[in-house]
Amino acid sequence: MAYSLREKNKEICDRLLCWMEKEGFRGWDPHDALNSPFLKGLSKVHPWAGITGLQLVKRCPINLRPLLRVPKTINPKGMGLVLAASIRRYKVWRQKGDLERAAWICEWLEANISPGYSGACWGYPFDWPNRSFYAPYGTPNIVNTAFIGHALLDFYDITGDKKWLKVAESIGSFICNDLNRTQGKGGFCFSYTPFDLSRVHNANLLGASLLARVGRITWNPGLIKMALNSAGFSLKSQAPDGSWPYGEAPNQAWVDSFHTGYNLMALKQIWEASHDPSVKHALYQGYGYYLSHFFLRDGIVRYFDNRTEPLDAHAFAHALICLTEMCMHPDTPLDLASRVLEKMIRTFWSGQGYFYWQRRNGLTYRMPCMRWVQAWVLLALSNYALWFDMSPSFAPGHAYDNDKRYGERIKWEESGSLIS
Repeated sequence: MAYSLREKNKEICDRLLCWMEKEGFRGWDPHDALNSPFLKGLSKVHPWAGITGLQLVKRCPINLRPLLRVPKTINPKGMGLVLAASIRRYKVWRQKGDLERAAWICEWLEANISPGYSGACWGYPFDWPNRSFYAPYGTPNIVNTAFIGHALLDFYDITGDKKWLKVAESIGSFICNDLNRTQGKGGFCFSYTPFDLSRVHNANLLGASLLARVGRITWNPGLIKMALNSAGFSLKSQAPDGSWPYGEAPNQAWVDSFHTGYNLMALKQIWEASHDPSVKHALYQGYGYYLSHFFLRDGIVRYFDNRTEPLDAHAFAHALICLTEMCMHPDTPLDLASRVLEKMIRTFWSGQGYFYWQRRNGLTYRMPCMRWVQAWVLLALSNYALWFDMSPSFAPGHAYDNDKRYGERIKWEESGSLIS
C-alpha cells in the first residue's frame, strides 16, 4: 500500500506539473476579483466596497471570473513555490528538466522584482483590500518575499550559484529597511507591507526566518539576532496552550491550520540558525497544539481550530509539508502524512490535471486556483516524495526504528549555531 501511494503521488505530481506548464503558470486566485474591469474601481469608492466585491466573488460557488473578465495572471509567490517544488523533485528523481525549470524561474523572479525598494521584494498581481490595510497591485509584502527568498536559497544550496544568495541577502535589506516595526514586550513586529502597521504573526515570523537563514549561511550573527528580536514579539503572543491568533488586531483573533503551520516552519528555520531555547520551546508547544487541533483520524485537515469547514486544498497541502518537515519530532504520527495525502487526493483531485479549491456546505468549489492551490499542492507532493526518499525509516511501510528517529532528532538539535 505504501509503495502504491508513493507511485500515485509521483504520477499525480507529474500530471499536475504538466497542467501548470500548459497554462504557462497563469491562473486565477481567490483574491483577484478586483482585476475585473467592472470591479477595479470599487476600493476607490470606499475601502469596504472593494472588500465586499472581492468577498462576494470569492465566496460564490460558481466561478464568476470569466463573466467578469478577470484575467489569469502569473503570481510571484506561486512561482516561488513552484521553484521550491522543482528543487525537491530534482533531489528525488534527478530529472534535468526540473533543474532547468528552477533556473528559469529564478531568472523570472529576478526580472519581476518590485522596483524602488532597498532590496529584492515581490507582491501580488492584484489589488488586495482586507480588514487591516489596502495593498494596491504589486505592493511588495513580507510573506511573498520570504517564501521566494527561501526558494532562492534552496536553489543556491543545490547549485552553489552565489548570484541567488546575493538576491536573498538583498531581501534582508528590504525586510530590515523598508518594512515598519511595532515594538512589543518581546521584541518588534515587522509590518506586512511598507505601508501598514499590521501585526500578523505568520508574516513577522516568516520575515524573521529568512533573516535567520541568510545569517546562518553567510555567518552573519547580526541578522540572526535581529531575527530573534522579531520572533520574540510573536513568542510573547503565543497562548499557554501553544496557539497563536492570526494577528494582534481585535478582528484577527482566529486560529487556523495553515497560518499556524507557517509559524511552525518559520520557527524551525530560526531555531536551526540560533538554537535559542525559547524558540525551541515555542516550536514544540505550537506543534503539540497543531497536532491535537487540526487533524481528524481519517486524514481530514481542519481549517480552524474550532471548526472543520471549509475543507481547503491549501490547508491540506501545507499540513503535508509541515508533517514531513517535522517527521523527526517523536510526537509526529508516522502515518498521518500519508493519510492526509490520500484524503487530499480523494477530496480535491479533479482527474483533469489539477486540484479543486474547496468543499463547504456540501458544495465543491472547482476553480483551479494557481497560487492558492496548485502551487502549494505541487510543493506538498514534492515534499512528500523527498521525505519518503530521504527518510525511509520514518515513512509508511517501513519498520519503525525508534532509536534512529531519536538519533536524528538529537543530531538536528545539536547542530552548530552562530549564537551562543
